[in-house]
Amino acid sequence: MHIDRLNSAQILAGLKTLAHWEFNETDTCLTKAWQFQDFKTAIAMLVRVSDLAESQNHHPEMVSAYTRISIKLWTHDVQGLSHKDFDLAKAIDHMVAQEFSV
Repeated sequence: MHIDRLNSAQILAGLKTLAHWEFNETDTCLTKAWQFQDFKTAIAMLVRVSDLAESQNHHPEMVSAYTRISIKLWTHDVQGLSHKDFDLAKAIDHMVAQEFSV
């Protein structure tokens, strides 16, 4: 399946559909961080995101710093952003809203 790299206008339009995700122009990626009440909840979120990412065959960079989880999304195949990044960002937000209180 061919995946297209998004242009600036498409990225800006996509950002309007997301809640609190940021576009990092330097790294050409989407980023977001969450703060959880405790370490165990933060790690549970990481595990759920890993399951979700695997189901979409799209694997983000995830960093755990005690109760803070940071995620960076970009599509390696296009060396930038694609629709896959926005789809996964929306799915992560939906899952977090349904399963975790942040």
